[in-house]
Amino acid sequence: MRSVRSRLARLEQVNRQRTAPQRLLIHYGYLKTLPDDYIGPRHVVTVKQIPPEELPPAERAKPWFEWEERPGPEPVTTASRPNDEILVQACYVEAPRGRPAEMRERR
Repeated sequence: MRSVRSRLARLEQVNRQRTAPQRLLIHYGYLKTLPDDYIGPRHVVTVKQIPPEELPPAERAKPWFEWEERPGPEPVTTASRPNDEILVQACYVEAPRGRPAEMRERR
């Protein structure tokens, strides 16, 4: 009975390792937002990835993007396999003129 328990414990440990996130990705970029008076659902799309040669030398090792908010709900994904990556997007948003910079929470 003890060997069965130890085998099950080992299988559970291996299963947890396989289902745990494998990589942490951090993407940096600039976010163009919808007008402040827009009311309704919105989602963010990637407009382009900025080529490393267009970046300052200190930033070339990191992936940089341009994102844009679009009106409407996010399109349905067609992913066919589980995603084992955690993606963090650090967005820089230009503050509207005449107003202080605001932190906006994205979903």
